[in-house]
Amino acid sequence: MVPSETTGGDLVHKMDKSTDKIISTDEGQGKYPPSDSISIEDGVDITDLQIDDVQYSEEPLTLDKLPIEILMYICNFLDAKFLVNSLSKVCRSFQDLFVSDIYWKTRIKKKWPKPYPPVYDDNFCWREACIVREECFRVWSKPDTTCHHFFYKEAIFAPVDAVHLMNNGTILASGSRDRYLNVLDLSKYNPDDPASIKAMKVFSDHKAHKGWIWSLASHENTLCSGSWDTYIKLWDLDNGVKEYNKYKCKSAILGIHFEANQIYAAGYDRHVYIIDPRESEVHRKRYHRRPVLCLAADDKYIVTGSEDKTIAVFDRRAGQVYKTIQLESFAMDISFSHQQLWVADKEGNLQLYDASLGQFKHIKTYDVGHKGKATGVIYSPGAIFTSSTDNTIKVLEPNLSPAAITTINDHTAPVTRLAYQNGVLASAGSDVSIGIWIPKQTL
Repeated sequence: MVPSETTGGDLVHKMDKSTDKIISTDEGQGKYPPSDSISIEDGVDITDLQIDDVQYSEEPLTLDKLPIEILMYICNFLDAKFLVNSLSKVCRSFQDLFVSDIYWKTRIKKKWPKPYPPVYDDNFCWREACIVREECFRVWSKPDTTCHHFFYKEAIFAPVDAVHLMNNGTILASGSRDRYLNVLDLSKYNPDDPASIKAMKVFSDHKAHKGWIWSLASHENTLCSGSWDTYIKLWDLDNGVKEYNKYKCKSAILGIHFEANQIYAAGYDRHVYIIDPRESEVHRKRYHRRPVLCLAADDKYIVTGSEDKTIAVFDRRAGQVYKTIQLESFAMDISFSHQQLWVADKEGNLQLYDASLGQFKHIKTYDVGHKGKATGVIYSPGAIFTSSTDNTIKVLEPNLSPAAITTINDHTAPVTRLAYQNGVLASAGSDVSIGIWIPKQTL
């Protein structure tokens, strides 16, 4: 077929009879359209390309010479992590291509059309969000094939009530009703060596507390534990998990937030305990009528949930309660980050509050399918994790309509708490075990 010639600045195709090659010339038009005229939302259908549109050349064809529409179409089939960590480092033009938030917003919208993130955040990084969403969806869509999963039962003789991950998900601490505090090094796990499960143990002591260990938190390499024996203890992981300080409270400690030079703790006696580790004094404030079950904080607010069916938002700068939220069913656990407050309640539901600008406005209550109490909730830009007394763990889409990515039914008794960090998931089970899921590429 011999292409026809056109005039008026259009692309002209001529047949070189001596070589049987099509020679293309461009009279008055640039090779690529302006970048701001390209939308990957509309996509590029390469089946629409005609043979007459192809330019033949003896020069080798490389990615940087492709039309930008085709290059971006190809990129839609590549992992976001690969685009950021590899392709964008090939040359300056590729780096510039993936700098804009527009590409990452559109990419997420094409894969997951539901509103995301659930609450607007000025500091939201769309590139990182795309990476973690794609990775979480890949891992948790088929955890049986993408994760190394096992139950840890060494030196555990009673239901586990607390799990905590630290050091980028390589260190796992747990507390149980047998008074044991266990610390594991997950980096020592070898899926080809069953004996490596025992080798993970860094520390195990049944005398760590004289009561049930109910809460754990950490800052850098210091672990903080709270117990029904009314003590909060600090443990130095750089020195063989050695106890180096403890603080006596007046009731059981049910939740802890630990940061540099400050500890906030939820008390069974309806008080919130405030401790500066540099001092020996323990201060407390009371603004609940029933036991304080859960606690979370950022640099502005301390958020607590109580059996009195309220959520209290305490203003750290003003030193007083800023807002009280009335609930129909009391909070079992809360997750507070990214301008969002997620509440797991006694009825098994999730509740979302918009915490931007300090408004803490109720957005919606979700029935995510739990048949028992919702005992744990963790929000991340990649997924939402929930646990329940119905023995299940649910991994949900992190948007305004959090449908289940998967439901994990591996525990044989209620799941009491969750921990998630750097792709690693840990669960505390009443079946006297700790569930551990490590993505295969993490090891």
